[in-house]
Amino acid sequence: MRIIQVKAFLLTILMSSTFLKAQDKQYVDSLLHEARYEKSDKQKALLYSIVAEEYHFNQPDSAIYYCYVGMYFSELHTDTTDLAYFHNFLGSLYKDIGIYDSSITHFNEAIYWSKLNHFDRGVAACLSNLGKTYLHIGEYDKALNNFYAALEIFEANNDTLNIGEVHSNIGSLMLEINEYDAAEEHFSQSQRQYQLAHAVIQEAWILYDLGNLKFKTGHFDEALILFYRSLSIWKKFNRVRRCQITYLRIGEIFMVNGQYDKALDIFNSAELEFDKINNPQGVSEALMLSGRTHYYLQEYDIAIEKLKRALSLSDFIESKQLKLNTYRDLYLCFKAKNDFSEALSYMERYQALNDTIFNENKEKLIAEFQMKLNLNNKENIIQQLEDSTMRQNLINQNISLQNERNLIGVYALGFVVLVIALFLIFVFRRNKKISVLNLNLNSALKEREVLIREVHHRVKNNLQIISSLLNLQSEKTQATDPAEVLRISQSRIEAMSMMHENLYKSANLSEISFREYVENLCSYLQTSFSLDQKGVVLTSSIDEVQVDIDQLVPCGLIINELITNSIKHAFEDNQQDKKISIQCSVHNNIVKMEIADNGKGLPEGFSIANSKSLGMRLASGLARQLKSSLKMENRDGFYACFEFKTEIK
Repeated sequence: MRIIQVKAFLLTILMSSTFLKAQDKQYVDSLLHEARYEKSDKQKALLYSIVAEEYHFNQPDSAIYYCYVGMYFSELHTDTTDLAYFHNFLGSLYKDIGIYDSSITHFNEAIYWSKLNHFDRGVAACLSNLGKTYLHIGEYDKALNNFYAALEIFEANNDTLNIGEVHSNIGSLMLEINEYDAAEEHFSQSQRQYQLAHAVIQEAWILYDLGNLKFKTGHFDEALILFYRSLSIWKKFNRVRRCQITYLRIGEIFMVNGQYDKALDIFNSAELEFDKINNPQGVSEALMLSGRTHYYLQEYDIAIEKLKRALSLSDFIESKQLKLNTYRDLYLCFKAKNDFSEALSYMERYQALNDTIFNENKEKLIAEFQMKLNLNNKENIIQQLEDSTMRQNLINQNISLQNERNLIGVYALGFVVLVIALFLIFVFRRNKKISVLNLNLNSALKEREVLIREVHHRVKNNLQIISSLLNLQSEKTQATDPAEVLRISQSRIEAMSMMHENLYKSANLSEISFREYVENLCSYLQTSFSLDQKGVVLTSSIDEVQVDIDQLVPCGLIINELITNSIKHAFEDNQQDKKISIQCSVHNNIVKMEIADNGKGLPEGFSIANSKSLGMRLASGLARQLKSSLKMENRDGFYACFEFKTEIK
């Protein structure tokens, strides 16, 4: 089967040989010569893949041919890694030239081989590419499902560059469905990820995306600047297809600004360039935009000819979005020519594809068309009305009875109209309530999704904190008392666990009662370290204050470290009246924490910077996380305090 497909592309390669001059022909020829005499099938597949990469961006037909040749040698030994690579490469090439059914087939094959190879990031890359293909053909639900599946895998692998690309793709989808706020959010996420990855060529993508956003929201001057910046990067990397796509957007700006000559020059040039690299998607879009420009120039016959050519190509590549736009433009052209029959035909196709029923534009078109159809009957209707008036004048002897009957008829008609109006009001209110319920439900679902992600994010962060604490403890511990080490680690973990327990009990998921949290922590330390048996009294005096959960974890860990330190080191065995106290006071949103004991205090010359105590250094670092500093001194024993600001009233 592969050999047949390879032969099918041979003619295409021969016809497009003029483009070899644009490649590094000497390098390509050397690779092909080496592949011809190479004995290893795997090495042959590698060499043909490199050749295909050389042709990727500016001669996709040649790239497809050499991909099939390379895949043939991979199939001889069922090399799963190479098969996944070639299928994904072929899917991307077919997507770029607008043959979407072949693109989808190869991406699904690539996913299959990547899963057999247990290559999660390969699966994610194929899912992302598959989503882009569905985006091109207008199947947005499938596109979004694939994008989110890819994003989950990339985030699990901390793949910054590909996370940025998926956010860019989702932003493009949101632009297509006019969700501009969501699009801007995803583009911003993408830009941040690209900056973290120090990406270069991806900067052109994000500039193009932001330009599209500005264009669709009416900021044409800003969009033009962004498109030209993107274009300069594409030219630097010799990406012909991306250059022409960007030119189409620039041409659109000229078109909406009334600079029709400039727009037509760009669209006609882009059509030729897309045709040279065998990209029917680009040719179709260039024809569609050229037709739209001729419509604005009131050159309707030329516009219709261009649009029908675009429609023929969009049918071939099965691009729903292109067909949708072309149907709309053809409707406008035929309507302007007063050809209401053809106009109605294209409007019906537009609405069928757009999956809606009788919107205002279609009702208006039907009314206009029906008015034209009824124009010839207008004189007959007028004549009938005049005959009716004459007959009414002849019945003078029954005028009183007729008036009475007319009055009854008016009352009856008024009653019927009232009933219909009440019914319509009832239906309208019911539909409005249903719409409100649906909006609330969608809002609740989105909020739930955000909360679930937030929970996963916080659990992940806390697990990382736990891991770091255990690593630090293992490095600092001098293997003396394993049980004591485990008890200290357990108290740190419990300090974070209590935050989650208080969180799910709280009515507000963004804030927690600080008093309740500290009292629960004290109760746990009282029991865990058997303070009653040791004769230690632990007291607390906490003002009522709500603390953000991002501040609660470091604050709780500081309290845990300082109390644990007092329990371990503050008191001599024979000391009586052992006390540890915790106080919290709040003034002008400044929370002041004080921890003290009546033990032997800090050793002379004590300094946190020079301390070997993991707990003390950890507490000091956590205080800096709260944008505070930990102060420690002797006041009839050990005394420590720190302050932090809470924004919660």
